[in-house]
Amino acid sequence: MEKIREIDGLRAIAIMLVVAWHYLGTSDGPQSVPWRIFIAGRTGVDLFFVLSGYLITSILLNNRNAPRYFSAFYGRRAFRILPVYAVMLAIFFAGRLSGVGGTFFDGALPWWSYALGIQNIFMSIHQSYGAIWLAGTWSLAIEEQFYLLFPLAVLWLPPAALQRFLIAMLVISPVGRILACAAGDAFGYYVLMPLRADILAVGALIAVLKFSGRVSDRIRRSARALLAACACAFPLFAFLIGRDTDFHMALWGHSYLVALFGSLLFVVLENRGAASLAWLRSRTAAFVARISYALYLVHVNVLILVFLVCGADRTIETWRGAGLTALALAISVLLCFASYRLLEGPLIRTGHQKFRFEDASRTTAAAVA
Repeated sequence: MEKIREIDGLRAIAIMLVVAWHYLGTSDGPQSVPWRIFIAGRTGVDLFFVLSGYLITSILLNNRNAPRYFSAFYGRRAFRILPVYAVMLAIFFAGRLSGVGGTFFDGALPWWSYALGIQNIFMSIHQSYGAIWLAGTWSLAIEEQFYLLFPLAVLWLPPAALQRFLIAMLVISPVGRILACAAGDAFGYYVLMPLRADILAVGALIAVLKFSGRVSDRIRRSARALLAACACAFPLFAFLIGRDTDFHMALWGHSYLVALFGSLLFVVLENRGAASLAWLRSRTAAFVARISYALYLVHVNVLILVFLVCGADRTIETWRGAGLTALALAISVLLCFASYRLLEGPLIRTGHQKFRFEDASRTTAAAVA
């Protein structure tokens, strides 16, 4: 599958939104100005989901008839995701068993839910993010559950039926979020895979349209108009979710992000290679994209540890607080750079070499022919 460099730029934007929210927005509480300004950074996770839906579906469609469809897909995903997560789990279990760190390594969720990748379900049950160390892994659980189930849908459903299935998800998931929020569930609408399936489905639907070659001028015009409308509405969206996050996000906010990021991805793909998108193809964007997975997992923990070690409170309004935040970011980036060079990169290459969709001997013979 051909690499699309603009997607690296979008992935870089996604992680920068998340980091800005956690580093600059959350320290002073919901009534603070930074909270109101940077709360839109929460949407970075939604952008990650759209990109994941597109990329995973593209891979599956391009290899739908491959003899090693399942083993290659799951093997490559395991080599990409599990190593860093395994390190995070090892530290979590060590801290939990040693009894140090308090809520940093302890929480309402059962320890084995993290190992099985179903912690998001127990977050909804207990109405808690659980241990701080792994609080952000709800999104990883959603991704893993998507990886587990969606290859079956791509393999078993004809293209037309797959398209209808994805459109159904765009309708069903928002209804589920509204019902969950109305029932008083402040976590389920946000962390459960079926209730977030529409954000993955819109990326997958774009992949299906691209793969089928059915992208008409009417669809292109509609996508551009939708993106323009969503961009104009973004200030209102950011203002309203800053006032009552759960209500607005469950009722319409996540559906708005499906439209915003879905149309954004579509328009970017339609204009790939354009000079106006050169910044998405930059080396800086590619670097940030490479370390984005590890950075997502560690950046909050590093920030908390830096402030704890330095004996400071995150609410201090001094240059010292800004300096410690910058230090935490620098440490996070260095750790993730080392992780990619020494752990992730080599294992990703190993996974691609070990798990091939086509038989190696057949691929060599075809190349010779």
